[in-house]
Amino acid sequence: MSAFTDARDVLIPPRCAGCSTSGSWYCVACRDGSDPIVRRAGALVITAAGAHEGPLREAIHRLKYGNEPGLAAELGALVAWRVAADLARGFRVDALVPVRLHPARERERGYDQARALATVAAALAGVPLHPAIHRLRSGPAQATLGQLERQSNVRGAFAGIAGALRGLHVGLIDDVATTGATLLDAAAAARACGARGVRAYVVAFEE
Repeated sequence: MSAFTDARDVLIPPRCAGCSTSGSWYCVACRDGSDPIVRRAGALVITAAGAHEGPLREAIHRLKYGNEPGLAAELGALVAWRVAADLARGFRVDALVPVRLHPARERERGYDQARALATVAAALAGVPLHPAIHRLRSGPAQATLGQLERQSNVRGAFAGIAGALRGLHVGLIDDVATTGATLLDAAAAARACGARGVRAYVVAFEE
């Protein structure tokens, strides 16, 4: 990711994805404008770098739909700070697990933003990356559905290799959480793979 970012910075003058200010791909003012959010979805604790609004929402939209995978470096760093903060408070996080796209959607987009975010967060937080779960089926995008439809859309959507996470306390990584339905199903898959504890980290929480 760093080589891509370095080459991009040479070829294209950096401009903030959140506010269009020149000088960086996600500026300090936009980063500092987000306050961390911690929510529960059932028994799952979800920590977000900020609310899904304003500059952060714009940056995530460009990462997902604007063909700007390099933004994962900046947004992944926001996630890494939240992971590092939990580690400093004594929470155990043995591995980071991306909530991956279905392969068909990844091919369509050209990259998997959750895996890109997790790769950056793992490197910066010093926690191993463990892409142990995968998506079995691809339904409509969660953003287009209501709450009950979201739950139905992702129920049973994830699986992994039995024992792949045995005994580990893992942190799921995704871009946005709304109802938490996707993360809950991914957490169930992680536990089925043997995870002893599961937390979740996202760039933003839709409130």
